[in-house]
Amino acid sequence: IDLDPNCCLSQIVKKIFCDETAKELISGLNPTPYNIAENLDIIPGTLDMSFLQNIMDTALKNALKKTELITKYDWIILDPPGSWNSHTRNAIFAADKLIIPGTISSLDFVATKKYFEQLENCCIEADVFVVCNKSNKKLNEPNILEEYQEQFEDFLCPQIIPDILSLKKLTSNPEYTLAPAVKTRLKKYVEYITGANMEGQNA
Repeated sequence: IDLDPNCCLSQIVKKIFCDETAKELISGLNPTPYNIAENLDIIPGTLDMSFLQNIMDTALKNALKKTELITKYDWIILDPPGSWNSHTRNAIFAADKLIIPGTISSLDFVATKKYFEQLENCCIEADVFVVCNKSNKKLNEPNILEEYQEQFEDFLCPQIIPDILSLKKLTSNPEYTLAPAVKTRLKKYVEYITGANMEGQNA
């Protein structure tokens, strides 16, 4: 479910300017998800999401129950905006697991700390994970990873996502074939977050 008015996720899978979008879902309607691959559907985003701000923080959580989408899928991935707004809060209150990416830079580290300060005021029930991404040992700012480890301790995912070309290609082309070593790394990450056993899984 693409909640971001920038529609980045929707653009990747070539589902933009669609008639049924996340705006309809969060407004209380029942949009039909678009199938984009085997066992994978999307409710795309729309530019109009930026105009839909005066909604309850639990609107999405209620909509997922009302439409029974939570009973139709093993996993529902919510992609909220990067800014703190009503759509971000809706994703937070609807989620069972909250994944917060943090690039290994001083700016992202401070931004992640501020995000946590907001979460403390929300009394959320989701399991929270901080994931360091775009790691490049040659380019990382000194001691930033250590600051992440000290600040977030048990919240920090031990699997750091490196800044490698194949991952960049995957985010722009879902059909891109990952190298076995990269796929193994990502499976370990998914296993840690979800608790699922990915042994033998090709997805």
